[in-house]
Amino acid sequence: MNLATSERPLRVAIIGAGPAGFYAAEALLKQKELICHIDFFNRLPTPYGLVREGVAPDHQSIKAVTRVFDKIAGNAVVRYFGNVTIGRDLSLAELKLYYDQVVFAVGAQSDRSMGIPGEDL
Repeated sequence: MNLATSERPLRVAIIGAGPAGFYAAEALLKQKELICHIDFFNRLPTPYGLVREGVAPDHQSIKAVTRVFDKIAGNAVVRYFGNVTIGRDLSLAELKLYYDQVVFAVGAQSDRSMGIPGEDL
């Protein structure tokens, strides 16, 4: 049985539901010859990452990209699992049992010191 066909869709897990994760999903879904099912796993309960959490309310033009993300999330072959931390709730080894590909599209969880004068100001 061939992979990425209607008989055997490619199963993809995307870790992180911010812009990078949604752009990866969009790229997969645009390939008409590729039949896939995509599951998002996100540490936060809601998707869209910094677009939702880090953009000021008065920057609506930047937040407008969520309309594209909504369309991707609404696709019948896309599912979203929030409040899931990889390494705590699910391991990479567990994901590999059920998915053909695992895409990590995550940012840093905390700041990293660069050792430059004034960075703590």
